[in-house]
Amino acid sequence: MATSGRMAQRSITRTKTMTLCGQDGSITSDSIRSILQMQMSTQTGTDSSTSARISGTRTPRTQPASHHRASYATHSPDRSVHATRPTGGNDRMSWWILPTTADIGIRAFSSSPEGAIEEATLGMQSIQISESGAESVNSLVRNTGTWSVKIEGNDLQRGMVRWMEEVLYRCDGEGKWLVDNSISIGDGSISAQVSWVDSDSVEREIEVKAITMHELLLRKVEEGELLSGVDNDIPSFEGPGWVAQVVLDV
Repeated sequence: MATSGRMAQRSITRTKTMTLCGQDGSITSDSIRSILQMQMSTQTGTDSSTSARISGTRTPRTQPASHHRASYATHSPDRSVHATRPTGGNDRMSWWILPTTADIGIRAFSSSPEGAIEEATLGMQSIQISESGAESVNSLVRNTGTWSVKIEGNDLQRGMVRWMEEVLYRCDGEGKWLVDNSISIGDGSISAQVSWVDSDSVEREIEVKAITMHELLLRKVEEGELLSGVDNDIPSFEGPGWVAQVVLDV
């Protein structure tokens, strides 16, 4: 996934319900329309640094997931999602709002752990940004850099939490709003080539305070294994592939 040059950027509107339908398995509703836009090359800068942060937890409260946006469509001919690597080397699948009694949950699918973390991270960013903010991002100067966090005790699941908390910290502490990330896992760390814009120029409608440990999940789905969907909100997922799940404190 490129962090500069031509880049696929989501523009996502609100949704109340999600339904998988049609020959291409597009997710549709009365109020969702997800668009992949090709963003032309922009002026870039670079940065590189490393830090590690640990999230906390909070007491759950009821927050209907249908009040927030959902991801772009995944191509699948039935109600199950398959993690087949798409042509061109982009192993990203998609993310969905997770119905939960906590604040806001995300479930993401991919063919690799890196892709699952990438998609969960972009889901978090998409949930926070307003519709006008998502449109304005395309006109802002893009910067590129390398961000990383350490994985303690080979706990990749906890490492995902630390990475997503790092993204929040970069926004609030350094004024860097993450637009895209290409993650690598190795040598006891999660490292990512990122593109970011000035966070003060990005309009948001939801503030994510932290990534909780509630219902946290990052694991491989074995070949032939079927991970059940959640009502009509999230499709089933058939392995092989990876699933990531996080609950956000808002």
